[in-house]
Amino acid sequence: MKDRLVIRRREVLAGVAASCMGFALPSLGQDRQFPKRSVRFVVPFAPGGAADVATRPLAKELEPVWKQPVLVDNRPGGLFMIGLQAALQAPADGHTLMYLTNSMAAVQAVHKQYDLSRQLIPVTQTVSFPMVMLVPGNSPFKTVKDLVAYAREHPNKLRYSSVGVGSTEHLKTAEFQKAARFEADHIPYKSGPDMVMGLLSAQVDLTLTAANFAYTYAPKGQVRVLAVLGSQRIKEMPDVPTLRETGFDVSPFNFWSGYAVKAGTPASAVQQIYQDLATAAVTPFMNETLAGLGMSPAVSKSPDAFAKLIADELAWAMEQAKGIDPAS
Repeated sequence: MKDRLVIRRREVLAGVAASCMGFALPSLGQDRQFPKRSVRFVVPFAPGGAADVATRPLAKELEPVWKQPVLVDNRPGGLFMIGLQAALQAPADGHTLMYLTNSMAAVQAVHKQYDLSRQLIPVTQTVSFPMVMLVPGNSPFKTVKDLVAYAREHPNKLRYSSVGVGSTEHLKTAEFQKAARFEADHIPYKSGPDMVMGLLSAQVDLTLTAANFAYTYAPKGQVRVLAVLGSQRIKEMPDVPTLRETGFDVSPFNFWSGYAVKAGTPASAVQQIYQDLATAAVTPFMNETLAGLGMSPAVSKSPDAFAKLIADELAWAMEQAKGIDPAS
């Protein structure tokens, strides 16, 4: 999504090397001002989900660079507020980084409990990964058109899940419903893994979620992948069509994730963190690790570019959130 704002491994390495040779060659004597102690990544999702598995290998890659422990602090719940409050209670010095993803912008549009642009300074996107449409493995729906035909004939009988009211999964499914002209019953869960467990147990009929869950459960026949939400098919599932290929005009979409620091963090620290994250996110280790999870590195061209990505995501979410009751 928004490919103009991200650059891949070769471009990242060239650009970062040109701008931060002292980082690439610390033996030349650069006096690094960051970090001075352990660094914490606050992840507002439960362990085991896409957010968690994208952060832990990055933390591992950064420890030898920063020469400090890099901790992953999972703080799920409260529509991201538990994690956000933990990050905002820390000093504005860069030693606490907040994990950000599409869903945080989406939830802000519906619940308005926080203001990412005021409370945080975006640093960079680091990862992109596909969203897919899943149904249970024993579902009668073999195609998207099968599902839509049933949903039109049985209003509000189809059950779909998300990780909460106003989440990206919720708003994207709402967009799909509008395009396909049907009504369905929304079942919110507390986390991505919980949401998928609901699908596996057939408590719900439909889930839009990260592709890494499909890679885990589709080969076992526990879920069926009906469509990819991105602009093109993905190599891991070449026979699965994009949603637009099935005839429904829904805007292409990929999940993204990245990191921010508390507002007030010195600009020099923000730039150092950007350079370090941009380099660590595209190492061979990260490429290999993320590929195994169905993800790929995607680094913002600058902190300002990441801020623009978040603003664009919020604008989309505000449009989709019209008419959604936060208490529903």
